[in-house]
Amino acid sequence: MLKRNIVVTTFCAVTFGTMVGAGNAQVDSKKALTIGIIESISGAGAAYGEGHHKGTQLAREEINKAGGFDGKPIVFYTEDDRTDPVVGIDAVKKLVTQRKVDVIVGSNASAVTLALSKESEKLKVPVVIGQAGSPTITEQGYKYTWRINLTDAQLDTKIIEYYLTVLGMKKIAFLVENSDYGRLPTKAAAEKIKELGGSVTAYEEYNVDETDFEAQLANIKKSEPDVIFVHGHYPEGSIIARQLKELGIKAQLIVNAGQGVKKFTELAGDASEGTVFPTMWRPGLAEDRPRKFESTFEAKYGAEPGQNEAGAYEAVYTVVEAAKLGGGTSSTQIQEGLKRLRGFKTMLGPINFDSKNQNNGGVRLGTFSGGKIVLLK
Repeated sequence: MLKRNIVVTTFCAVTFGTMVGAGNAQVDSKKALTIGIIESISGAGAAYGEGHHKGTQLAREEINKAGGFDGKPIVFYTEDDRTDPVVGIDAVKKLVTQRKVDVIVGSNASAVTLALSKESEKLKVPVVIGQAGSPTITEQGYKYTWRINLTDAQLDTKIIEYYLTVLGMKKIAFLVENSDYGRLPTKAAAEKIKELGGSVTAYEEYNVDETDFEAQLANIKKSEPDVIFVHGHYPEGSIIARQLKELGIKAQLIVNAGQGVKKFTELAGDASEGTVFPTMWRPGLAEDRPRKFESTFEAKYGAEPGQNEAGAYEAVYTVVEAAKLGGGTSSTQIQEGLKRLRGFKTMLGPINFDSKNQNNGGVRLGTFSGGKIVLLK
């Protein structure tokens, strides 16, 4: 876990050289590209915030080592949102009015991102998201909110569609956190199941911090599903996995992308074996960019990256590409560049924003095997 003494940090680069990449617009940058990073260094989302921090910092180091933007190193100002929406709003105000940042990257926490995106809209400063998954974030009609990762609804629906249409598993039960985080994406997935001729055999909910799921699991067991989909966070999800094993329920366990992290298998132990989750990226891909990212990340941090780290990393590169396309570092120029950004290649796939500034793309399947995360498909 990251130490608290890095909660609010200014990262000033020292490497000068040529601009990273090339673009069609004539760049007219009068100052360094200044990015505000908002992430959960503390609070309930700290484990996710740690991955966000590592991904963004690695991108900054690489970009500045290669010459920065327009011959100037990019500059970061980082704020801890403490996984608290109110703190996230205050962070935006501070970064824009005091630090004079041109663009925001973050947060990893959906609730915080929902709140801060409203504030950034008022201030007309773009927010680029690479990790937070709530569908609502890009359903608010905001012009300055852009997301490169898929929503939880997109991910849940795509994996359910695969299991139903390709593998023929048509009876699906849900056990979800009783919040918008759990309900919104799984309701969308449940509608897709019905549309494709499958059946939702049970739809059960649980409270955050709940530890006994026997009642919900007993109801699910009676419904005889082929698949059990658990959407929530890994502290509860890992307990559910253990209790499924204890109760002898043999259905295929699927968890949401946010639980596809090392912590899940550490807490669930051998009960995590074979659990599947949707993801946009996992280690082990053959392409040059993912292989370089994976090896560089492991060398720097001594750990394997996942989708969260990759998404945060690519959010920074997306900002730099937008500044190139827009012709400079101002918020207006970056916003214009984001509008022009089509087919920009990232480890999450090519970026193609829809009318709501939401990216779309393919989904990979990850699984836990022998205590490790591996690609299934």
